[in-house]
Amino acid sequence: MSNSDETRERYEPDQNRELSTAVLGAIEDQTGKDLTNSEFQLYDDINPDALNNLFREDASANTTVQFDTDSVTVTLWGDGAVEIQVSSQDEDG
Repeated sequence: MSNSDETRERYEPDQNRELSTAVLGAIEDQTGKDLTNSEFQLYDDINPDALNNLFREDASANTTVQFDTDSVTVTLWGDGAVEIQVSSQDEDG
């Protein structure tokens, strides 16, 4: 069960969707926004194709990626399966 400050999801590379699509879904869950009908573009902050390739099913190294987008911080880590964490950025400052 996630709290309001964070959304977590586990992505398996053999799913019928790309990692970048799973990341968008986790961002939508955290922000409550429908990003498919907005001007939001993940590509503005990170290259989705590169993200998909970093966490391929046959990747052998442990990988961690963190980036900020649309008022949230996205952290991905894993080796094979990928843990996706989306947390709200601090509004102060």
